[in-house]
Amino acid sequence: MSSNQEIQNFFRYCPLCGKAGPQVLSGRELNCSHCGFRFFFNIAAAAGAFVLRDRELILCVRGKEPGLGRLDVPGGFIEFDETLEQGLRREIREELGIEVGALSYLASAPNDYRFAGVPYKTSDVFFRTTASSDAVLVPQDDVAGYELFNPLRVDPEAFAFESTRQGYLHLARILREEGWT
Repeated sequence: MSSNQEIQNFFRYCPLCGKAGPQVLSGRELNCSHCGFRFFFNIAAAAGAFVLRDRELILCVRGKEPGLGRLDVPGGFIEFDETLEQGLRREIREELGIEVGALSYLASAPNDYRFAGVPYKTSDVFFRTTASSDAVLVPQDDVAGYELFNPLRVDPEAFAFESTRQGYLHLARILREEGWT
C-alpha cells in the first residue's frame, strides 16, 4: 500500500470542517477542498545512543511493539522544546536509570515506525556515549531488559529497526578503525 493510501485511510474526514474526503498530496500534505484546510505530515525526530560501558555495548530489549523482544538502543522521540541531546539524556534515564557521559554524533537514518497501526516517518539520530563502570542499570519504561555485548559481535539483524542497524554498522566501522577487536 502506498504512503498516500495509508494516510488517506486514517484521515477520511477533514479535522477542521468534518467533511469527508480530504486528499493526501505528495504523501505528506492533507488538503481539504471544502474549507481549504492544509496539514503537513512532517517527520518525527528521535534519538538513540550506543552506550559503551568498559568495553561492552549496552543494548535494550524492547518491551513493547513495535519490535517487541528485539534489540534496540536506549532512546526515543524528542519532545516539544527539547534538543536532541536533552531528549536523549531524558530517554536514557527513563529507560535504564543511568546518566551518561558526553554525546558524540554518530549517524542518522530514516525510519518507518508503525505504532497502533499508524505509519510514522522518523529521522533517527544516533550518538555514541559512555556509562561509568559502576552505573547500575535498571530497565524501566518500555524496556523489558538489557544485554551486554562485545560491540563488534552484535548481529545487525537482531535490531528492531533498520535505522538502528545502519547506526550500528557505522559504530562498528568506527570502532574497528580505532583498533577495537
